[in-house]
Amino acid sequence: MKKILIGLAVAAVFVLVGVVMFKRSGGESRAAALAPADTALFVNIPDVPRTGFRWISTALAQIAAEPEMQAFLQLPLKNLKESAEASEVTGALVNLKPGNIFFAATPDARALLGFQFWGNRKDFDNAISRLRAKLPNPAQTPASESHNGLEILSTQHGDLTLHSAASGRWGFLSTSADLVKGALDRASASTPADSLQSNPRFAKVLARLPADPELLFFFEPEKALDSLLEAGRTMGARPIPSQIEELKSAEAVGGALKFDGGLQRDAIYILRASREDTLPQLTREAIALAPKDATAFCEFSLNFAAIPDFVKSLAAEYPSLAPMAIPLAEAAAQTYGPGCAVVANWPDGSLFPEALLAISAKDPATSRDLLAQLAGNARGAARRDFQGTVIYEIPSPTAPLTFAQGEKFLLAGLGSAPVERALVPSPATLRDTPDFKDALTAYNTANEAFCYIDTRTVFTRVYQSLVPVLRFSAALMPGLNKQIDLAKLPKAEVIAQHLPPIVFSQSRTTEGTLLESSGPISMTQFLLLGSTTFFASQQSLGW
Repeated sequence: MKKILIGLAVAAVFVLVGVVMFKRSGGESRAAALAPADTALFVNIPDVPRTGFRWISTALAQIAAEPEMQAFLQLPLKNLKESAEASEVTGALVNLKPGNIFFAATPDARALLGFQFWGNRKDFDNAISRLRAKLPNPAQTPASESHNGLEILSTQHGDLTLHSAASGRWGFLSTSADLVKGALDRASASTPADSLQSNPRFAKVLARLPADPELLFFFEPEKALDSLLEAGRTMGARPIPSQIEELKSAEAVGGALKFDGGLQRDAIYILRASREDTLPQLTREAIALAPKDATAFCEFSLNFAAIPDFVKSLAAEYPSLAPMAIPLAEAAAQTYGPGCAVVANWPDGSLFPEALLAISAKDPATSRDLLAQLAGNARGAARRDFQGTVIYEIPSPTAPLTFAQGEKFLLAGLGSAPVERALVPSPATLRDTPDFKDALTAYNTANEAFCYIDTRTVFTRVYQSLVPVLRFSAALMPGLNKQIDLAKLPKAEVIAQHLPPIVFSQSRTTEGTLLESSGPISMTQFLLLGSTTFFASQQSLGW
């Protein structure tokens, strides 16, 4: 074992020395300095080798290293290795050795792909030739053009013209010859040229994001607004003026993902004009409703005073809503806010979690009257007493919608259990648990929103539900067994042991809004994965 560790250490030193030498000889290493000055969208993977080293320590890599997971992945990896196309792509990448990769798009929908490579120029030419061979009309001799002593090759593929060129260790691809020429000028410093690096908005956003990330993106909605609106109109969407104004108020949006030991940390910063200090902030009162075994807890502040104007803007587009929606919005603005929370518990053996919505009531007496009026008009509503508090239950296909006005909060739940639990909260809350201690800093510094998810419990419950669906799908689709061996699925606890909680916080600053999250996967990844899993399960069940 000692010899293996020494060997790995020596290999790591050689690779790091190679990275340093490469960067010294590769010219400009900042991708933003090569992107056009008018870039509206910028995506960058700054250092592929460094990301590979960091990945080894992440929770996902630790899960992949588990013997049960290795046994399960054996068949998919074998299929991948035997795939001719995958082998070709892998071979090209191994020879090319990309280090820094970026994608930049301009407001007029032109795009530029750039990558710094460790391989030699022949490897670059081979990779581009393989790419051209995959496009329509591959058998053609590229047209050649010289720009400041550098060659640009162009091929026509239907309506698409692909231009490629290289300067030093940087290669560029684009459907626009002008973008390639500009990138060559910036890479070779042959002529002075502005770039995204000199954009003051880019500098402001970058200062709010983690340094040395694995992935970075930057977007200026203002530059792309016309294209976004036109795309929306094409799909039949009717833009709401207030939403357009909100989009315009965001001067720039940037985000970064960074591997930090076992965690993945991401941050998104929205640069916007300074907002008034009177906007509501997190009250931190609702955590008293979260029991120690809460699966998820999300607390946020909501500007109820702005609801009437928002509803009126909707009513202009949907007049039939106005008579009912506007009075309710005005009553809500006077009675509720700003504190809101969602608390979820997912008992073992339950198909779905029990969820509770809590909204702070500025005037509990008025809230009770409003609740009685609304429940009285609901079909099939029942009323009962629970330890001195009136509970209303409205029938629904899954579980009764349950409402009650507590001492501080208006409570709403799917089923009576979460509401009754909130009406008699336990003295020990989620805040007192060991796992939550690591989230305290984020909780105390957030001023607009905070969310905590017990990833182990969520994964275990979803996994227990998903495995039968996979096995049922395999019975209907025998070909699936050739792709994955369901008999070797690892036990839930093998994976769950590596899953720390996901923590999310949102804070308003003088110049914008900062959203941060950490966990075995980030909050953004969690939401994408959850949505994908949900829709996949619906398709499998034929719903």
